[in-house]
Amino acid sequence: MESVSTVQALPRPTVVQTICAVMVTYHPDELVSERIRRVVAQAPQTVIVDNGSPASSVEQLKAIASRSAVHLILNSQNEGLACALNAGVRWAASRGFDWVLTLDQDTLVAPDMVDALMEVVDSYRAPEKLAVVGSNYRDKVNGSLFREPVMDRRGFSGREIQSVVTSGSLISVDIFNKLGGFREQFFIDCIDHDYCLRARANGFQVILTSRPVMEHGIGHLTEHRLLGRAVHTSNHSAARRYFTFRNMMILSREYIGKEPEWITQSLWAMAKSVVLICLFENNRIHKLHGILSGCVDGVLMRTGSLRKWQIELQN
Repeated sequence: MESVSTVQALPRPTVVQTICAVMVTYHPDELVSERIRRVVAQAPQTVIVDNGSPASSVEQLKAIASRSAVHLILNSQNEGLACALNAGVRWAASRGFDWVLTLDQDTLVAPDMVDALMEVVDSYRAPEKLAVVGSNYRDKVNGSLFREPVMDRRGFSGREIQSVVTSGSLISVDIFNKLGGFREQFFIDCIDHDYCLRARANGFQVILTSRPVMEHGIGHLTEHRLLGRAVHTSNHSAARRYFTFRNMMILSREYIGKEPEWITQSLWAMAKSVVLICLFENNRIHKLHGILSGCVDGVLMRTGSLRKWQIELQN
């Protein structure tokens, strides 16, 4: 892993609740520069962890870092989202940051995203218990909201929730260290769910902002009609299906007694996704093979035999 700092690193912050943004990239498109610019405008420091992108993408990232407050960490291969995030958060922790904003490369943040997240922290009754403040968002394809905005009687601009997506999550560095970071064995999928459920099991809280503060998408969303209703499919690859189903099976075994409602709802959503894959997606047989393999490995709590699916994910 190569660490490249093309600008002078910021001195150790002296104010409480300072934020470092951590973005993971993998074969980013040419519009990533604008998305990074929006982040840099709000965060005192930004870290980009690249997971083995081609040379052309790396040069693009180096050019961005040369003119911004960006620290660049270059992995020679795809180490997985969890590993990349852990590297970024630990770099931020070593520089004294209290909070880390984790981001995907295709997330478009609102101009006041950081202010909105810190407003939740500042107004929460027990900020020392806040493990994650997640960002409500609009889907970048169809504009639908992840959750409808809710405001309580005190005007608190967030709600307690079981889990939030990784991108747009404000992570307490102190609690990150107590929990041990993201689960690297999960590689890419469900690392957000695992982290949030683990935080809740240890007595910490996960909060979602009431109003949307970013545009985000899951997979390559397409809309279809089923029995007169609009349905959506994510069109994830077979490898992504493997990791999603394997990791959810593991979480189900670990948390069915602690978070039965969330686990039940998640398993039902996964079952419906299999039906939609069979009806509407391409490469169905291979995806179903990934799902079946993931379910078997997950039920057996088997996380070591990943090579085949990791290689496929990178191709």
